[in-house]
Amino acid sequence: MRGSGQGCFAGRITSLNLRRNGLRGNITVPNLGDLENLTYLDLSWNGLEGAIPTEIGRLNNVQIINLAHNNITGALPTELGTINSNGPLASSGCGMDDPCPLGVQLKLTDLSIHHNQITGPIPSQIGELVHLKQLDIGSNNITGTVPSQLGRLEQLQVLYLRENAISGSLPPGLLHNLTQLRYLMLQRNALSGGVPSEIGRLQNLAELSMYENQLSEQLPEELGAAILLQDLRLQDNAITGTIPPSLGNLVRLRHLDLYNNRMEGAVPPGIANLTNLKELYLQNEHLTPVRQFYCRQRIPNVGKYSWRLMREEYHQMTAVVCDNMHDTDFTFNALQHSSSYDATS
Repeated sequence: MRGSGQGCFAGRITSLNLRRNGLRGNITVPNLGDLENLTYLDLSWNGLEGAIPTEIGRLNNVQIINLAHNNITGALPTELGTINSNGPLASSGCGMDDPCPLGVQLKLTDLSIHHNQITGPIPSQIGELVHLKQLDIGSNNITGTVPSQLGRLEQLQVLYLRENAISGSLPPGLLHNLTQLRYLMLQRNALSGGVPSEIGRLQNLAELSMYENQLSEQLPEELGAAILLQDLRLQDNAITGTIPPSLGNLVRLRHLDLYNNRMEGAVPPGIANLTNLKELYLQNEHLTPVRQFYCRQRIPNVGKYSWRLMREEYHQMTAVVCDNMHDTDFTFNALQHSSSYDATS
């Protein structure tokens, strides 16, 4: 909290930080919506319960709201979309440590409500918070679909919707204008459809996680245009088709996980260009170079196969010619069962 002073509107609160204070009960900040000069609200890492009060939408000068790691229930209020909408737009410069003069309004840039027990859908009104740079409502029990209005958040850099029960396909055009995105975390939901081809427009994207969903469409070739990607995790879906050759353009990739999908075909040769790759996890069916190298032999079924085990030998493996290779089931069958097979047949 701050005291009084010029620009503080007669000494009203400008910062409320009660992080890790063992708070219990409902969020009952008296007259929360009347804190006209509140720029920073942090109630995270407590034991707060109940719903987010709708009067939060009356805050008009707040830059950061953090309600994460509590036991908050109920749905996200639609009034979130009216935060900072009741006054003149900010001109610049001021912030939590530099109170704004009268008539200057801050912009909400960070909304974090993750790790709670929130239910219901994502309000489309959140799309009105056009200055957001971080939106994290992951690790809740949110249902419904992703509203197309989130595509208005053109300044967004971090979008975490992970670990909810969100379903349906991502709406067409959602990512078209989100070109500032650096982290897109949608894992552990019930999303269907596929990875949008618009992903190639995200030239700043460093991490894309959509694993443990119900994706079923082929990966778009445009995925290879997101050239700053470092982590691509799409395992445990039902993705079909082949691995796009364009993934060989993602030379900054460190982790590539496509394990446990319904894809087919060999690893594209361009994977050898990924010199920063630390881990590659694929179904055994994709590892034709390994099968060529171990022609008509049986090797352990290692499950999620690490790229570190094969990267330096990749070119050598692809150069090997093996006529009439054994099928995948034979090649990667566990060694302890090898006595039941005739390795010379």
